[in-house]
Amino acid sequence: MTGQIDPTHSAKPITGQQQEEMIQRQQREKSRSAGEDRVSLGEQETVGETYGPGLKVASPYELLRNLVIKTLQEQGLELQFSTGDTEVNFNTMTQEEAQSLIAADGYFGVDQTSQRIVDFAINGFGNDPTKLQQMKDAIDQGFLEAQQAFGDALPEISQQTYEAIMEKLDAFAGQFEESRE
Repeated sequence: MTGQIDPTHSAKPITGQQQEEMIQRQQREKSRSAGEDRVSLGEQETVGETYGPGLKVASPYELLRNLVIKTLQEQGLELQFSTGDTEVNFNTMTQEEAQSLIAADGYFGVDQTSQRIVDFAINGFGNDPTKLQQMKDAIDQGFLEAQQAFGDALPEISQQTYEAIMEKLDAFAGQFEESRE
């Protein structure tokens, strides 16, 4: 025997007990979304604990390094590079090694990075000081695109590198003006 289904009519009304359970469940969900850390093991629930005993939590450096490694691997890039006198491997790099690379005198520090960019620009424009503005415009465009890619803000080291590049390009062009005088 088949009867018609009426979607507007419930077969069983909700009891007071069921309504109370629904309200309690909604309140638990609201408190969970309030930002408390909760761990649930079976029926027992612990509030405020995120990690169990004996679990190793990665440092912020390790988390960032792993993210960079994963991103580079997904792009098919090498995880090793040469800084001229040493080989650097992202898989084994320590926090101290990373800090030394971006230090003032490090390979990725302001001075060496700005010099590599300036050398590239000068060579790219045929060592021609009359093309100084074109060099600066190209570098401005590169920094603007990098800034947009990083959420419209670059770290301070990037700003310092940009300023050093512009100073070095002006010094490059200034050498030719002095020789004309």
